[in-house]
Amino acid sequence: MELLATSLTLSAVSTALAAPFTSPFESSYVVRLYESRDRFMPPQDAAALPSQLMTTESGHTFECFLPSLAPSDPETAEPLARKDSKEVESEQDTEALVAFHRAAVRELESLCIEYTDEETSWFYRICANSLIFRSRKPLTEVAIEVTGAAAPAQVEEGGGGYDVEEVGTFVTESSRSVLSYDAFADLETQERVKDLGHALLTQTFSKNGQEVQVQFICSASAQDDVVAAVQWREAVATDGRREIAAFLVESQVFCKSQESEVDTDRLVTMQSLLQPLQNEHTCVTRDEGWWTYEYCFGRSVRQYHRDEDGQLTADYTLGVFDADGNRELERLDSALVLEPFDETHDVSRPAYLELYNFGTLCKTSEKQAPRKAKVFHFCNRDGSSQRLIMVKEMQTCVYTVKVLSPVFCDHPHFLNDEQESDETFEIVHCIPAVEEAEAVETLEVVAE
Repeated sequence: MELLATSLTLSAVSTALAAPFTSPFESSYVVRLYESRDRFMPPQDAAALPSQLMTTESGHTFECFLPSLAPSDPETAEPLARKDSKEVESEQDTEALVAFHRAAVRELESLCIEYTDEETSWFYRICANSLIFRSRKPLTEVAIEVTGAAAPAQVEEGGGGYDVEEVGTFVTESSRSVLSYDAFADLETQERVKDLGHALLTQTFSKNGQEVQVQFICSASAQDDVVAAVQWREAVATDGRREIAAFLVESQVFCKSQESEVDTDRLVTMQSLLQPLQNEHTCVTRDEGWWTYEYCFGRSVRQYHRDEDGQLTADYTLGVFDADGNRELERLDSALVLEPFDETHDVSRPAYLELYNFGTLCKTSEKQAPRKAKVFHFCNRDGSSQRLIMVKEMQTCVYTVKVLSPVFCDHPHFLNDEQESDETFEIVHCIPAVEEAEAVETLEVVAE
């Protein structure tokens, strides 16, 4: 089968002719369109393979026969309970938050957050996904094995030896409501925790059956990763000293862009990441057939052609940076988005959107209108330079531009950008809705 040049978005079309069908997908989703070498024969029994009319962005309508998504053993399968839109939205929000926090905690794996309990003189180090250990005095060096276990060691500092005591090794993680903490580093955090409306990523560490919990929360103002609160264990140690049962760790990597409590002046912003590229007048180009496309960060999008002698024979500006439009995007929290990466990756990835308007005039219908473009910036963890990966005219003189750069990866919005997909695929066979059409299409739909 030959993969056609474009990925399409199909929208379900309600019709009395279509068999009843409850789709697990969104009402609009991305597919890849293939040409089938063999004619697909629709089943005689419509109930065995229900159909649904779908229309491409270009206006072509197909009748698509949808595969069964029922469990392999229908006799033992329990019927699915219908959920209202609010329940579904709440579950999706929770899953998205958990995924974001799990990605964020990976940013802390190379760090150990330090905390000193002044009353007991214990100096703690909390290493996410690894272990918690402590000593009576701050340590200059502790050897941690690759497995995450830390053996008791002697560390020389100032001529004296100090025992390192393991508090617990990482066991598991879950999403839990905020714990009841006994001591806070500041009143601001204490008040914020009272009104927290979502669960926190919680890691459990254990030693000899005694557990210690570590919860992670967005930092409102602290630039460093810090312990913001602790919970004391109800039973005291054998020497009468108090023991810590839980830590609350604050870090900016757990801050999503829309969280109102974030101190935006101290957070890494997309503007600060893009500024060096703009100051250096960085541009990237892409050749596609007769045309060359050029994107200059923070300045313009351009389309041109040079002949064999290097002479410029055609030159169009597809858009220049729209300062007012982009400020409005930021104000509405609409700049940080999810967008399909390219035409061979149907799963949406985190992206940063900018508007480039006021391009060269273009004739649309009976009037002249300036060209304009939407530029989506993606994180590139595998490269060290910027790349222009796509320029596509979505409609007359309206363009979509997609750019890769490693500089975007430092922003929290891109922390859960896996850049790989384990999603399964379902084949959906479609035939033209118009009877006299002879082409047969096969659609491959990405199942979320």
